[in-house]
Amino acid sequence: MTDSVSDHVSDHLVNLRDVATAAPGLRPGALLRSDAPRSGDRDPHGVAWPPRTVLDLRDPGESGEAHPLATTAKVVPLPVLDGTAMEGAGVPAAIPGLGELYLQMLDEPGAGHLVEAVRLIATDAAPVLVHCTAGKDRTGVTVALVLALLGVDRAAIVADYERTGPHMAQVLARAAVTANLAVPDAHLLARLPPELVTAPGWAIETVLDRLEAHDDGARGWFLAHGGDAGTLDALRARLTA
Repeated sequence: MTDSVSDHVSDHLVNLRDVATAAPGLRPGALLRSDAPRSGDRDPHGVAWPPRTVLDLRDPGESGEAHPLATTAKVVPLPVLDGTAMEGAGVPAAIPGLGELYLQMLDEPGAGHLVEAVRLIATDAAPVLVHCTAGKDRTGVTVALVLALLGVDRAAIVADYERTGPHMAQVLARAAVTANLAVPDAHLLARLPPELVTAPGWAIETVLDRLEAHDDGARGWFLAHGGDAGTLDALRARLTA
């Protein structure tokens, strides 16, 4: 992307919100979700900032710069797509359907990264910021898991995921600058199924369906993939008011 185009890209996070806004009874200022930060971003207003812990769910090589929050926060890489993302794009080179992509994260090795994300959200210094490139897919699955573990109503989880939709145009513009794109962004977008550049509720429902089908629901899934009850207690203590 040329400098003249990048000059018009938003100079702030465009898909940032406090996860506490997803449902009543959640504690604000503990967990944030967003698109990828960029160097030179203005500090946001209306949320606890800066984060003290950052969970970066992107694959290595997706960003063209050092993490801009590394000087003020502990940044933990958790590549939940485990190296299968197209360099710079944040989607797998094979481009599966969105539901299939999300379910892939719930299997190993992605599941191990998700369990570790929950542990860090529960125990590391807050505020914790979770982000990928768009703050929609990998971030959406991670936040949906956290909310399901807290017993948040299914409809509220879906509604929180869908809130990303109106921001996608700005997200994509920022991603084309933030990411180390291997192909021109216009060509990339032409290859993507529409659901990869929108936030359809049915996609995150595939995750909730998988979690609910497990013995003891999301809790059972978490414990089966290496999580522990103490982490769940800490998660509830941190994120519920």
